[in-house]
Amino acid sequence: MPDTLDNERFRLLLRTLPGKAIDYLYAHYYEGLVRLSIKYLHDRHLAEDIVQETFLHVWEQHKSLSRDHDLPIHFYLARVVKNKSITHYKKTLKLQGNYVHFLNGYRVPAAEQTVERQMIDEEIAGRIRKYIDTFPLREKQCLLMKVDEGMSTREVAARLGVTVKAVERSMTSAHKRLRQWARQEF
Repeated sequence: MPDTLDNERFRLLLRTLPGKAIDYLYAHYYEGLVRLSIKYLHDRHLAEDIVQETFLHVWEQHKSLSRDHDLPIHFYLARVVKNKSITHYKKTLKLQGNYVHFLNGYRVPAAEQTVERQMIDEEIAGRIRKYIDTFPLREKQCLLMKVDEGMSTREVAARLGVTVKAVERSMTSAHKRLRQWARQEF
């Protein structure tokens, strides 16, 4: 089998020998897809599970995927992995609501958090808020609307009367400022 297959030849292989086609995808795209998922989940084992689910999905959908499509299969795989990773991340956020999370990954059930720990967390949160107050107005508005009000990027853009791209740029800049500050402070 050649090192790379064009879209049409791959779809033919998927139609005639789906097992070999999946093996080909696994051999050529597994590591890249895992790295993509890690960008969203920050957990290699979880990312590997997501990629495995993606290959299972391809196996289950191989008949419909073997039809002619303009989208190359590796773009399709990347989109599925990205969507599954984001969905998993959002579900995890909802499930983790009853826990207090720390930067080092440690988490404690909120009910078990000591008064001392609560005071420390409140002090840190206060310092973060104080630093955010020094941000340029647009960055501060975008960040607080997303974090405090849970608004989507589109909702923030609509409320501020700016483009989605402008909100994304402001958020990127705000996150960069926070990361740099946190490295120095903590």
